[in-house]
Amino acid sequence: MVEVLVVTGVIVVLAGLVAAALGGRGGEGVALANAQKIVAGLVSSARAQAALHQTNARLVVYAQPPGTTTDAAKYLRTVIVLREEPFGSGRYVATGDPVLLPAPICVVPPSPVPATHLNTGVAWNNNAATGPVSTLRRTTGFSYFGSASANTRQFFGTAGRTGTVLDLQFAPDGTVASNPTGNPTKIALATAVLSPSALPRFNNAFGVRGLFVRRTGAVSLVNGATAF
Repeated sequence: MVEVLVVTGVIVVLAGLVAAALGGRGGEGVALANAQKIVAGLVSSARAQAALHQTNARLVVYAQPPGTTTDAAKYLRTVIVLREEPFGSGRYVATGDPVLLPAPICVVPPSPVPATHLNTGVAWNNNAATGPVSTLRRTTGFSYFGSASANTRQFFGTAGRTGTVLDLQFAPDGTVASNPTGNPTKIALATAVLSPSALPRFNNAFGVRGLFVRRTGAVSLVNGATAF
């Protein structure tokens, strides 16, 4: 019965993600609110995967900076849920397709936000404890498998490649395993100026939303830059 409820919950979450993504084509405020809903749903999906399969699961953000061999459109905007299969193997497989956040929304990287990521005249509060910055774990040289039966590693659709990611990991009991401080993990989302093959430039230090993911796995929405 528990497994049925978990699976049903995941289906409902994914249906909500599709609706939110389609609704994110309006103004920046609407896109930001929809991105917040999408990420909250993906966090819940990752936690459900961990509990259902009794393994580690991760919410993973594409964080490989734009370059000749990378996709600038995915940088800080594409998110995927992975689970470790089998448990303890270090072999992560995709549980679904990557999700692209509605434009012009990006995940704010951990502090300090690089000056190259800020629009002209924008100053960012880089206080890791209270500022609108993410506290996701950063991992380099990361790759995963597209499915449980796949034999080739990939990085967001590109076979044989690795890259940098930001991630939130859940343990089999549904608790957060990627933040050793015990403090809530912050995921900050903000609007940015997007350009092909270029870094996104955050353009509003006050129009920020996001999430707190507590050690227990509970999620709280954050609806302002000063609420982090």
